[in-house]
Amino acid sequence: MRKPIFVALILLAATAANAQKAITFKSRLLPKHTYTIEGITDIDSRIITLGQGNAMPKNQQARKFENKANVVISCTVATGTPDARGAFPFIITINNFSTKNIVNGAEQPGAQNNAVKGARSQGTITADGKMHTETITFVSADEKTRNAILGMLNKFGDQIQFPARPVRVGESFTQEKPFNLANGGKSIDIKTIVTYTLKSIKGYLAYFDTKEVIVVNANAAHKTGRKIDVKTSGTGKGTMIYDINNNFAVAKNDKLNTKMNMTMGTTNMDVEAATIVSYKAKISAN
Repeated sequence: MRKPIFVALILLAATAANAQKAITFKSRLLPKHTYTIEGITDIDSRIITLGQGNAMPKNQQARKFENKANVVISCTVATGTPDARGAFPFIITINNFSTKNIVNGAEQPGAQNNAVKGARSQGTITADGKMHTETITFVSADEKTRNAILGMLNKFGDQIQFPARPVRVGESFTQEKPFNLANGGKSIDIKTIVTYTLKSIKGYLAYFDTKEVIVVNANAAHKTGRKIDVKTSGTGKGTMIYDINNNFAVAKNDKLNTKMNMTMGTTNMDVEAATIVSYKAKISAN
């Protein structure tokens, strides 16, 4: 009976020592590896639009839209052999892209579900981990879908920005993620501030809790010159599992609740949305 107890004590001591160790995290793709990634996004939103102009019929001056959307995308990232400078090639291939969109109880056509399957991005990753896309090849897709996929592929290299300092269990760091909300040809600046807290380290896996806050530029201008007032509140939380050996997040789950009010002239819009994002990755050496 002493041997199992002795082994258990050794494992317990190793776990405790690992928890106290400070780790410098990095986020980059490795050469001669294959990454198989799947992401699922579910959005449940409600939009109420009021006061679209006195000239419009009363039954059109107040509209309510309820939207349930599901997006599933999977891709493979293959990296090659580094050259003398440490740079190496990469290829990102879209394996699957499917959407389901239900508006006011009616499912909308999903003609673009398979249109981007096989889309490919090729380029080079420098020795310091920066990704440079050189060519992108599409199959058949409309311009809107092509632009969405193009944006996704171009941002693939924008991984988590870990601090340069080592991080211990219990410590936190933040990252800002800016994006734009298009409205009538004019964009509104939005950013999310994400706080990562390292909760534990088990073997080569690090476990994080995440919290998100949405920040919006409240004053913007429409292309017609009319002022747009935006009020918003958004918070979220989630978890992340990070592979320390491979410098890559292998699982993420986030839930974000958002409320937004937008006023432009006589038009007022209220938006409520609940977004759930899940992500998983498998990594193998070539």
